[in-house]
Amino acid sequence: MVQCLLLFAVYLTWYGDPTQTMAIHWLSGEDDHQDLVTLEKKEVTGTHRSVEEKNVHTVLLSDLKPDTEYTFRIGSDPQEHRFRTAPSDLTHPLRFIVGGDVFQVQKLFHQMNKVVVAQDPLFAVIGGDIAYALFNGPIRSHRKSLRRWISFLEGWSEDLRTSEGRLIPFLLAAGNHDITPEGSDLFFNFFAFPEKRLYRAIDFSSYLSLILLDTGHLDPIAGAQTDWLRQALKEREQIPFRFPVYHVSAYPSYYPFDSALSEEVRKFWCPLFEETGCRIAFEHHNHTYKKTFPIRAGKLDPTGVVYLGDGCWGVEPRPTYDRWYLEKRARKNNVYLVELKSIDEATIQALDLQGHSLDEMHLTPQESLPLQSQTVHQ
Repeated sequence: MVQCLLLFAVYLTWYGDPTQTMAIHWLSGEDDHQDLVTLEKKEVTGTHRSVEEKNVHTVLLSDLKPDTEYTFRIGSDPQEHRFRTAPSDLTHPLRFIVGGDVFQVQKLFHQMNKVVVAQDPLFAVIGGDIAYALFNGPIRSHRKSLRRWISFLEGWSEDLRTSEGRLIPFLLAAGNHDITPEGSDLFFNFFAFPEKRLYRAIDFSSYLSLILLDTGHLDPIAGAQTDWLRQALKEREQIPFRFPVYHVSAYPSYYPFDSALSEEVRKFWCPLFEETGCRIAFEHHNHTYKKTFPIRAGKLDPTGVVYLGDGCWGVEPRPTYDRWYLEKRARKNNVYLVELKSIDEATIQALDLQGHSLDEMHLTPQESLPLQSQTVHQ
């Protein structure tokens, strides 16, 4: 008799081209050294690493077909899992979720996950403070931090799958409760980043680029990261939809406007967003809902960048403050549903904990056109 594996979590992400690759990770017991995935009828072998009492397994799939649903099994486990690759063009709409500050309050996390799954997104983007594994002070031990990551991954694996069994991959931008320069190994043990660097661009063919940034949690904002960002944005100026995603807000709704990291983002990154025609930037960290007016050169300008956030997926919402740049603000949990309808049109909708729409924006890639916004539910 073949003994079934004891799997604690199965989670998916991308490190390469989302139209042709998929990274499958899973957690198992420390005695399980099987690194085998059966994709349809093809067997693919990966690697694993030991993290305390668990093994973290990784299988990197490549040469997949765009816009295709695949079925796979892990080792000798009979359960089938599914995923879908991204399309190579926008012949039909593509939907994804953006949100941050995820796994602080488990009840809120699970409730928002239901809202997310109900939108049937292809994937989700998490803008930092993922598992809340790190806290200031001596209270949180390494073992407790490890347990926090495992609990998050187990919860995601259980919740973030459709009724048909399709797993929803995530892309990550880290926050202050995820990683520090002195304690980065725990974060990287659960993933397979090609190098120990968080900032990167994920390109979906020629229609979408997600610019995932590190607001000083592993690498500084100024210097090499800003140089990279300048080049990455310039190379992608012809891509119709480009969305920077990061943790600490340039235009916060709760934290002080003059905090050091916010000032750095405004000084080094916001001018680059403006110069290269980015229309939207997603930022988090504040535990509120917010939408700014369009901003250019530190002033309200209809051709500027709108900053959306403010990181309230699974945390207790905080009060917001009336500031010159905030068009909308609320003490509400929220995520953003982005739907790319075609290369000429997208909608971005803020959803609360009950799935109600807080706001909906209609976006066109042309820099000269102002954003149209309609409040649906307040």
